[in-house]
Amino acid sequence: MPAKKGKPSGNKEGLGGRPRKYTTAEIEKYAEEFKLWLSDSRHVWFKDFALDNDLDPDYLSIWAEENEKFLGVYKVAKHRQESRLINGGLMNVYNGSIVKLVLANAHGWLDNKSESKLTGDAVNPLAFIIQNVDGSTKELVNET
Repeated sequence: MPAKKGKPSGNKEGLGGRPRKYTTAEIEKYAEEFKLWLSDSRHVWFKDFALDNDLDPDYLSIWAEENEKFLGVYKVAKHRQESRLINGGLMNVYNGSIVKLVLANAHGWLDNKSESKLTGDAVNPLAFIIQNVDGSTKELVNET
C-alpha cells in the first residue's frame, strides 16, 4: 500500500508497507560478495557466508526470489556447492554420510536403492514372476 498523501514513504525504496531492511543496491552488493566468496574452493556451506556477513541465512533464498542478479549468483552457488560436495565425497575430504544428507536435503537427490522384495526358487527362478503376473499360473509352474 502506498504512503498516505503528504506522508513520507515507509521504506528505503519509496514503497509503502513495512520498511525494507536492505535496498536493491545492497542486495546486489551482497551478490557480488557472495560470488567472490564462492571463488574460494574451501567455501561450501552458504550459511557460512551469511554468518560471516552478519546476515540471517534465510535472506539468501529470499533475495534469490526478489532480485535477478542475486538469483543468478545463487543458482551458480547451488551448482558449485553440489559439485564440491560430490568431489569432496569422492576424495574422502568430506564424510560420505553428510554429503549424502546434504545432497538429498539441499539438492533434491534421491537414493533409489531399495531392498529387493523378490524371492525366488533355485530350481524354478521364474516361478515368482509368473505367480505375480497371474496367481493361477502358480499351479502350472509347480506341475513342471
